Amino acid sequence: MKYDHNDMTVLGVIKGGAKTFGSIKARSGLKTEQLEQILSILDKSELIQTGEAKGLFGQPKPLMTVTEKGTQQVEEYISELNKKWRELVGLAVQGEREKLDEIIKENPFLVNMMLFYQVIDLHTLSRLNLRFLLEGKRLCYKCKRELGRFSQKFSVKDVRKFEFKLPRGMTTHDDLCADCFDNLKGTWESRY
Repeated sequence: MKYDHNDMTVLGVIKGGAKTFGSIKARSGLKTEQLEQILSILDKSELIQTGEAKGLFGQPKPLMTVTEKGTQQVEEYISELNKKWRELVGLAVQGEREKLDEIIKENPFLVNMMLFYQVIDLHTLSRLNLRFLLEGKRLCYKCKRELGRFSQKFSVKDVRKFEFKLPRGMTTHDDLCADCFDNLKGTWESRY
């Protein structure tokens, strides 16, 4: 059975130590009805098991724990995310921005799930200039500031035209904001 990102989020939250309905709801951020459906799906597929404990005043309180099958499913999902991450980095190194955008459009929660399961972190995304995968925005290559629709953008062609030193790792699919472009060093300043 193929599980969606919400199912895997709930399974990861339970594996991470949340056992009660309230704590699972708080950590996953899902609505009550949606969480109930997901928990019943996970329970029917034997990825979690439900037990009972006594509450503060003796009322029954359901507790959820991950089964061996659930743990195995999480580990498979993490290895699948690792493979996808290596593929995304390979495409980024090759400068295949269109292909990266296409993968993210097909799987809009892919990078979020990588962050949730700690396959990657925000620092790594920023350092590799891949933060746009998470936000779906165009960012400046150097300062990572958002390049809006009407903001001034400078490409590799512009940097070469003024004979500035090209920032290390910048590809033809990257852009610079006006401030970073003004701070580039090169022969343009030495002429005046």
